[in-house]
Amino acid sequence: MKSRTVAETAIMCATGLIALTLLVIGLNVTHANGKALVWLIGLPVMGVGVVAWSRYLVTKKRAQIELTGGEHYRRLADEYRRLADMAITAQEHTDLKLGEVSAQLDYLREQNESLQKILKEVE
Repeated sequence: MKSRTVAETAIMCATGLIALTLLVIGLNVTHANGKALVWLIGLPVMGVGVVAWSRYLVTKKRAQIELTGGEHYRRLADEYRRLADMAITAQEHTDLKLGEVSAQLDYLREQNESLQKILKEVE
């Protein structure tokens, strides 16, 4: 449902008022009773009320959907940040472990080289 501009709303109101005035004048010329006049005025007023109420409900529902969608987006963004932080932490832990393994491999290489030197000297 698109919102109308002020000019469009004013034109619609003026047109409705002119139509209602013409109908009331027509009923007065034909000397219609008061009951017909009440129905003539009451039905359009009730119709305008129903339209206004439905527009209110639609606007309210749209605002709730946008708010819920925004909240859902925020929750997803927070979850993404949390997962990204966990991935960074896991990467840091992996880097530390790889550094430890590399240091141990260097130590074992040195031990192996010194053992080979000793074995060569013994031969």
